[in-house]
Amino acid sequence: MISTLRSLRVLTPEGIVPLDLEMEHGLITRTAAYGTFPEAKNLGNLLISPGFVDLHSDAIEKEIEPRPGANFPVESAISELDKKLAMSGITTMFHAVAFNDQSIVTQRGTETAKAIIKQIFAINRDRLSVDNLIHARYEITSFNSRHVLEELIRDGCIQLLSVMDHTPGQGQFKSIETWKRFHIPTYDLSDEQADSIIQKKQESRIKAYEEMQELLGFATQRHLQLLSHDDDTCEKIDLVREMGISISEFPLDGKVAHYAKGIGLGTGMGAPNVVRGMSQSGNISARELIRDEVCDFLCSDYHPTSMLQAPYVLNNVLGTPLEKGFSLITLGPARLARLDDRGEITSGKKADLLVINDQWLPKVILTIKEGDVIYNAGNCFCNDA
Repeated sequence: MISTLRSLRVLTPEGIVPLDLEMEHGLITRTAAYGTFPEAKNLGNLLISPGFVDLHSDAIEKEIEPRPGANFPVESAISELDKKLAMSGITTMFHAVAFNDQSIVTQRGTETAKAIIKQIFAINRDRLSVDNLIHARYEITSFNSRHVLEELIRDGCIQLLSVMDHTPGQGQFKSIETWKRFHIPTYDLSDEQADSIIQKKQESRIKAYEEMQELLGFATQRHLQLLSHDDDTCEKIDLVREMGISISEFPLDGKVAHYAKGIGLGTGMGAPNVVRGMSQSGNISARELIRDEVCDFLCSDYHPTSMLQAPYVLNNVLGTPLEKGFSLITLGPARLARLDDRGEITSGKKADLLVINDQWLPKVILTIKEGDVIYNAGNCFCNDA
């Protein structure tokens, strides 16, 4: 067990500084001036960062079904993904499990989503390395899902709840044509199949809002943090705020993001958007929102390794200080998720730490969860002079 660490570069609330730190019983117990603790393991110039907090990732879907029809057992998929998360530096993961009975993606049906959540919840503490938590995503036209979600919330299986409206012609797909351009080749649909799906979604939306309000009221009573998804107008921001939602995920343009921030909502974008420089769906670049200071956090969305790359891309492209970029994947999301026990290197916080070699492409070489090493890419310590 490692109890003390030393580096010339430690990411703290005050910036990147030389520091010694001490860990005990899963917590950071003390930080002190560089060279204070005689027995500290010396990391030289390697960066010590808090572990990443990922509020939204559907990577579990790809782990269960990496190719259409090629399904793996849920328990082994979760276990394998847990190892990849540790390698990626993600020490707190919110699996974004979707409830959408109309979805083309087979993993998103109500009963399948419930089973995935139950298995993650059952094995999280006993057999997994990182904190595997649940961000339930409720498609407002998935009418069979509401009571199942209420049951899972009541049982403590869900920590975040977001509402989605993927009806073609608004939101993420502002026109029928853009919906078709994405979905027909991705899911090998015919025009007739696509038209049938669109018709069902549009018809269902009419009665969806009453169900959504009931579910959000239930979740609010149990103090869940609520999110909206792909907000496309300022009017929609006003609506979701009235429903108790406090975080807007993936606002679709700068006007909406600015408005959301202006009325007190948190905002978040995808780290892959930052790394690629563009949205997968042709919406606004996350880099633009970060430049304008209307983005509070980044999530991995569909690509966990983008979390580490994003702060360095922002630093190289926009000149964003490295510590500010890292706050988008550490302290920013931790605060929005009301996880006050992590996200920064300071006394009393969880000892969720990363050692990063960023001399070339940044790479996590050591991951520590609550004081225990859960991933080690090789010896990273050096002898004191």
